[in-house]
Amino acid sequence: MSLTANQMRCLLAILALTRVDEEVASKSVAKLLGVIRPTVHKALDILMNKGLLEKEHYGSAHLTEQGLALAEQLEMRQERLILLFCRTFDLPMDESCIAATLLMSGLSEESPTRLERYSGAAPQKS
Repeated sequence: MSLTANQMRCLLAILALTRVDEEVASKSVAKLLGVIRPTVHKALDILMNKGLLEKEHYGSAHLTEQGLALAEQLEMRQERLILLFCRTFDLPMDESCIAATLLMSGLSEESPTRLERYSGAAPQKS
């Protein structure tokens, strides 16, 4: 499923916030991401239309089963790419996070996997 960097960041933020409280307010997502609420509302509407999120009008949001599975998959991939950028290119953690998210959103799904395999950052098959 194709998501923009902002949509990915929102999905990952909701995942993180969900681990603290099952119901997540858009203002909490905006605060965590350091963006304004209209930016979050737009991303949440798109995520809802993609079936990744359920949200009540002026209410809290929560991930659907599909949204939770995708968010957890994205989180694992992001963590591996962050390690790749930190270890291979000696980037600071904050820049590695940005690079990982942009890479994940800007390339085909196969490209980050190839990078992970090339660098040895991909999970080993058993």
